[in-house]
Amino acid sequence: MHPATFRRQLRYWTLHCLLNALPSFVIAAAWLKLRSPLALAAMLPAIGTFILLYATLTSLDGPLSAPDHVFSRALKLGAKIRAWISGVSLLVLPSEKLMLFIPDFWCGFLSVGLLARAAELLHSGTNAFNFFNGNAADKGFLPIYATTLLEGFILSFILLMISFFAVIFLQSRDRRKLWKRQPQAEN
Repeated sequence: MHPATFRRQLRYWTLHCLLNALPSFVIAAAWLKLRSPLALAAMLPAIGTFILLYATLTSLDGPLSAPDHVFSRALKLGAKIRAWISGVSLLVLPSEKLMLFIPDFWCGFLSVGLLARAAELLHSGTNAFNFFNGNAADKGFLPIYATTLLEGFILSFILLMISFFAVIFLQSRDRRKLWKRQPQAEN
């Protein structure tokens, strides 16, 4: 890993991760009332975890760090598509009815449900992960951090699925370009 590459990737993924986290952050602040310094102190490090993860993965020698490699191009295209989804999500967030069409809402809902179920299965003596009973703003650092982290992993899975389809699209487009460049054989 080269330090200059890591710094460049760190800037790139900081921008994308913060933009992509914004709809979830607005949902948490506006709808769940997670506005306390403790809530911010839990959400921001989870987002920072993903910034460092993506910056590191795209800085290591391999297909994700090679700008011309189809995997690197697909991940960048997936990040742009996800950024567009986040931008559109921010426009429809004020509407309670349209919020149901925002992927961040469902990913957050799923992460809360999974963590609540995990806490129940582990027979934890506390309702630390149960956001459905009581005020979510009263929850501690760990449940908010874990929920944000799990939601980030679910959103990252969506990004990887978008990137997977982008690989198919990019390879198809590259093949068409290559085919058009080859001289046609005369009969």
